[in-house]
Amino acid sequence: MKQADRTTQTKANIVQAFMDILKQKPSLQIKVADITRQANVDRGTFYRYFESKDALIEDCEEEVLNKIYLSRENILHSVTSVQEFREKPNIIAPLLTTIADNLEMMDVLLNRLGDNHFFVKFRKFLLEEGLTTINKYSTATMSEKQRELFAMSTSSAIIGLISLWSSKPDEFTQQDIENVIRIIATKGVFGIV
Repeated sequence: MKQADRTTQTKANIVQAFMDILKQKPSLQIKVADITRQANVDRGTFYRYFESKDALIEDCEEEVLNKIYLSRENILHSVTSVQEFREKPNIIAPLLTTIADNLEMMDVLLNRLGDNHFFVKFRKFLLEEGLTTINKYSTATMSEKQRELFAMSTSSAIIGLISLWSSKPDEFTQQDIENVIRIIATKGVFGIV
């Protein structure tokens, strides 16, 4: 195995060990020693990759957000109008596939850590992306304040759906989430009434 592959695998093992331990006890009770024992690495190896447990969490947050950002960018580059969102019902599927591929990590970051750090960071990301989308595609006459409020409510709703999906992956499918997000995005919350 090449050094780069071994490095990637060791880092992934440390992250997975942390996620596995989180299924058993709260984050605040987890020590670096618990993670190294579970990952079968020594403390020096852990610290070669992460300065602390908080740095491990931060790295996980950034990695997931980068994957989501890249997926969202690919969607925005392929869309030229808001009409395409309505005409192509599965346009958000690649974004949700990215989330599905990282569903266990989303559950850890949104539900298991016991703080709202990732929620706030993810909401800020979605808010900025939502405002970009609204400003680029919306034909509705809305004040800046209304656009921000709309983007905030939509981003919070989407995070709520992802949080629920990641906490109950056996009860909700990617298609379930996609259907609800599509309704919210194209018809608004009252589109189901």
